Amino acid sequence: MIRLYFIMSLVAAILLCQAVNAQQNRTEIDKSSPNMIIHSVSENDLQSWMSYFVSEECRGRLTGDIGFDRAGKYAALLFKEWGLEPGGDNGSYFQSFPHPYTEVKSGGYFKLYLPVGNDWVEKSYAYPDDYIPGGCSDSGELKDLELVYVGYGLTAPELNYDDYKGVNVKGKIVVCEPDVPYQGNDSELRKKWMPYQYHKVKMKNAQEHGAAGMTYLSSLANPNSGWNKGFIYAGVSEKVAEDIFAGTGKNYKETKAKINETLTPISFNTNKKADIKAVTEYHPEGVGYNVVGIIKGTDSLLAPEVIMAGGHLDHVGMMPGLMPGALDNASGSVIIMGAAKAFATSGFKPKRTMIFILYGGEETGLIGSSHFTQNPLVPLNSIKVLFNIDMLGTGYGLAASTAQKFGTVLNYIEKANDTYIKRPFRTWLGSNEITSRPRTDGAVFFQQGVPVISLFSFGATSRTPYHHPGDTIDLINFEIMRDAVKLLVTSMMELSGIAEIEIAVVK
Repeated sequence: MIRLYFIMSLVAAILLCQAVNAQQNRTEIDKSSPNMIIHSVSENDLQSWMSYFVSEECRGRLTGDIGFDRAGKYAALLFKEWGLEPGGDNGSYFQSFPHPYTEVKSGGYFKLYLPVGNDWVEKSYAYPDDYIPGGCSDSGELKDLELVYVGYGLTAPELNYDDYKGVNVKGKIVVCEPDVPYQGNDSELRKKWMPYQYHKVKMKNAQEHGAAGMTYLSSLANPNSGWNKGFIYAGVSEKVAEDIFAGTGKNYKETKAKINETLTPISFNTNKKADIKAVTEYHPEGVGYNVVGIIKGTDSLLAPEVIMAGGHLDHVGMMPGLMPGALDNASGSVIIMGAAKAFATSGFKPKRTMIFILYGGEETGLIGSSHFTQNPLVPLNSIKVLFNIDMLGTGYGLAASTAQKFGTVLNYIEKANDTYIKRPFRTWLGSNEITSRPRTDGAVFFQQGVPVISLFSFGATSRTPYHHPGDTIDLINFEIMRDAVKLLVTSMMELSGIAEIEIAVVK
C-alpha cells in the first residue's frame, strides 16, 4: 500500500510539474504575443510622456536649446529603463550634429504704413495670429522702409525663374511667399524646385540682392537654421498680405495663383512702408542630436536587416511665448516611444533588427534625418522599411501612405489594422520619388531609396493650430494615438519576421 501511495504521489508530482511548466510556457508565449504586446502601453503612458514634452521645462523643444536637450535626455532615459540598446555615438543614445539656433525674446513688432492722401496711416498687428517674430532673424530694428513684393523670393536660373529681375530692393523690405511656385506632380520638376523651398534660401537671396529685411507671408512660427547678420524679418498673415496689396490694383490671392499657374514672376513696389523690430540671440555653438534605441535581431540571416520607426522630437521653441507642439510632433514621438516600450519590455525577439529614432532639427530643415542619411548608423540599403510618424493625434481613422514603387508594403499595414485594430483605414500612394509631404524626415530617406511608410490619422472635426501657441495637449485624442501604437507594433512584428518583404510598384 505504501509503495502504491508513493508511486501515485510521484505521478501526481510529475503531472503537477508538467502543468506548472506548461502554464509558464504559455505565460511566456502569451507575453510576447501580439495581443499582449499591443496592450502593454496605455493612454496614460502616452499622456504622461507628452505632458513632459509640452511643458514649460522643455521650452518648445527647439533643437540646440536646453529645452530640446531636456526632452531628448528624458526619452533616452526611458529607452534605457525599458532595455533598448543605445544606437548613437560612442555607446550613447545620441547621434549628435552641429546646430546653431536663434532664441527669440520679447519686444518685437511689425507695423504697416498705408498712404492716405499726403499722409501715412500706421497699422499694428496682434501676435500670434497676424504677426509672428522671425525665428532666425538678427536682433535689430527697421524703420519706415519701402515694401517690395517679390513673389517667392527666388533666383533659379536653371529653371528660368527670377523674382528679383527688374525690381530694386536695396535698403528695402521684401514681401515674400513661403514654398515654391511649382505645385504640380512631376517628380523631376519637384526635385529641381525643392532646394528653393527653404526659408534660409529666400533670406540669403534677399540679402544678396541688398534687401534690409523681409516680411514673410506666413504667420507660422518657423525657426529654420539660417541666420544672416543684419537681416531682420517677421512673419505676417494673409490678412496683412491683403492690406499690403490694397490700392495696388492687384488682388493678393489672384496674383499668387497666377504666379503658380504661369511660373512667371510678378514683382512690384507696393507703395507701402513698414517697421520691423526683432529681439533675438544667436547661438552659433548649438548642438542637436537624434535619440536612437535598438532591439537587435536574433536571426543570423535577417538580423543585419532593419525595420525602423522614426518621428521628430523637436518643435519651434519659445517665440517668444511657449510653442507646445503637442500634435507637431510630441504626438509622433510618443507613438514611437510606445512601440519601443511595448517591444523592449515584452521580451519579443524580432528576427530583423528594430531601430527607434527621435530626430532633432526637423523644424529647422530636416537636419537630423539628413545627418543620419549622411552618417548612417546602419547601411541605408539594410533598412527594409522606415515608418515615419509626424502629427498623428487627432481624428478617428488611421491611414498609411508611400510612393507607388513601394506600394505593396501597404498590404502589411492594412492587414495589421484589419486583424488587431479594426479602425477605419485608408491608404494613399504618392509619386515614385516625392511624396506630398516633402518637408518631413521621411522624404530624406525616400531620396536615398529607402521604402518609407507615413502613418497618419484622419477625421478631425477641427484643425489643430499649426506652429502656434494653440497646439496644446488638450486637443489630442489619446485613443487614436493608442491605436496608432498598436498599428505600428503589429506592422513591425509582421515585417520583422517574414522571410521576404514584398516591395513592388502599385499602379
